[in-house]
Amino acid sequence: MEAHSDRPNGHRSRASNEPQGHANGRQTRPTNLAKAVPDHHKKFLADLVWVHEEENVWIDTEEGRMCCKFIAVHAGLEKSKRVDEQLMFLRARDTSIPKVEDLSGRANVWEIPQDLTKEPTIVVSGHHGKLHIDGLRLIIDEGGGLEANPIAAIVLPSMKLVRDTDNVVAHN
Repeated sequence: MEAHSDRPNGHRSRASNEPQGHANGRQTRPTNLAKAVPDHHKKFLADLVWVHEEENVWIDTEEGRMCCKFIAVHAGLEKSKRVDEQLMFLRARDTSIPKVEDLSGRANVWEIPQDLTKEPTIVVSGHHGKLHIDGLRLIIDEGGGLEANPIAAIVLPSMKLVRDTDNVVAHN
């Protein structure tokens, strides 16, 4: 028996009593997947940074063009934890913690942490399955990883939204 529940990102998740690795009626083994991935892809994925940071990034806002710090992380930064500690952990790519909220959190990583309001900082992420722009907090994931949905990006400083359809749409 399967139970469906709505997740905060608007996607539906499936909960069941199926054994782990069961997908689409077939028993799958993670080792088979790992064997199917070419070594150069594994190396590429293993070498990816968990956080990308830039200084002096310009962005057009309602108050005019401003220069900011820029942080990109998969899900966002936790509002309740010190940003310097989160960034140190992300830079180190520490896998000793079973769940990394900056990579997998939901409501707890939605807003910009208070630490970052003192110095204008753009925080960009995906992960949430929707497009959400609130000041300097940019969540760019209206595709949600689904093939039928467009992949999107925001061009800075103009804040132009670009989708994989090659159409450019003004954010305002």
